[in-house]
Amino acid sequence: MRTEQNDNRIREVKISEGAKGTNRHRKLVIFSLMVALSSVVYVVEGVIPFPVPGGKWGFSNFLVLYLSAFSTLSDAVLLAVSKSLLGSILSGSIFTPGFFMGFFGSIAAAIIQSTFSKITPLSVLGLSIIGMVVNNLTQFLVGSILIGSRAIYVLLPLVLVLGTFSAVANAYLAVQTSKIVDNKLS
Repeated sequence: MRTEQNDNRIREVKISEGAKGTNRHRKLVIFSLMVALSSVVYVVEGVIPFPVPGGKWGFSNFLVLYLSAFSTLSDAVLLAVSKSLLGSILSGSIFTPGFFMGFFGSIAAAIIQSTFSKITPLSVLGLSIIGMVVNNLTQFLVGSILIGSRAIYVLLPLVLVLGTFSAVANAYLAVQTSKIVDNKLS
C-alpha cells in the first residue's frame, strides 16, 4: 500500500510540475511566434514604398510595443533584438547603416515604452507614440553619426508625421494581440 501511495504522490507532483512546464512552454512558443511574425513583417515592410528614402513604416514594432506594455522590459528588448537580427538576415541588410539605425531605434523604443508603461498611466496608443518618437530620434542620431552629417535631420519632421500613422496602427495591433494571447494563456 505504501508503495502505491508513494507512486500516487509522485504522479501528483509530476502532474503539477507538468502544468507549470506546459505554461512555460506555451509562453516560449508564443514568444517564438512573435519573433517569427515580427521578422516576416520586417522583411515585408522593406518592400512597401515609404515616402522617405531608406525609411520603413515600422509595423514590425507592434509586437515590441505589446511586450513593452503587457510583459517585461527584458522580453521587449529580446524581441527587438531578435526581430532586427532575423529580419535583416532574411532581407539581406544585416550590418548595413539601415540595420544599425533600426536595431538601435527598436531597442531604445522598447526600453522607453517598457519604462513608461510601468511608471505612468499612459494608454497603449500613448506608449506607441512615445516609442515611435524615440525610435525615429535614435535612428536619425545613429544615421547622422554613420554618415558624419546632420543633414538628414531635415527629413525628421516628415518621418515623425508619417510615423504617427504607424504608431496608431501598432497600438491597435498590440491591443488585439493582447486579447488573443490572454485568451490562449488562460
